[in-house]
Amino acid sequence: MAIADKKVRQELIDAIGVAVAAGIMSRSNHGNMSLRLPGTDMFLMTGVSSFTAVQADQLVVLDLQGNLVEGEIEARNAEVIQMHAVVYRERPEVGSVLHTHSPFATAFAVASRTIPLFYEAEVRNDILEGVPLAGYGPRGSDESVNNIAALLKGHDQIKGVLLENHGVLAFSNNARGAAQANIIIEETAQLALYAEVLGGPTLLTPERAGAAIQRRDAFEGHGTQKA
Repeated sequence: MAIADKKVRQELIDAIGVAVAAGIMSRSNHGNMSLRLPGTDMFLMTGVSSFTAVQADQLVVLDLQGNLVEGEIEARNAEVIQMHAVVYRERPEVGSVLHTHSPFATAFAVASRTIPLFYEAEVRNDILEGVPLAGYGPRGSDESVNNIAALLKGHDQIKGVLLENHGVLAFSNNARGAAQANIIIEETAQLALYAEVLGGPTLLTPERAGAAIQRRDAFEGHGTQKA
């Protein structure tokens, strides 16, 4: 009997579809995504390196140390296991992790630049410290993983990190949330780069960020309105 049931597997596949449909993927559709299995010390992850037509039987189960428990994983995807596992180990509240080479955000990564708090959508999605930069290490190496862990320890209000000269690692409490985090990070990077030709993006001050949160929470408190 499979450890991860069909519903959980479909949740992960559906979230991958959200990321692809949003148009944030690089042309190769390269990426990997994982989902913590509720009530266990294991997570489900894509065993292939492309998001083109991912199937349920191409998902593997690993423990939080990165050991393969169930399924078959391509060598090039096995390289990135620890990039996912370290997030689950450091952040017990995280339910899903997504890695992409989304082009605009990756442009910041290859330029060795962070993505500060520029965009109100960052605030509304609780990305209040922008997107910090994890120093370079070959993908999935101890150096790379340790750099990711250091950022997770040092920043409480983030939903992603940039991997220097590599790409993006986004995360949230569920799979759709991780996809949304990567979408917002990519939008922010795109708008910031466009804003450069107009004199550069304007940082959101703590006062403005606080006002945006207050308004969001006030309206969410009213719930759905009906005429």
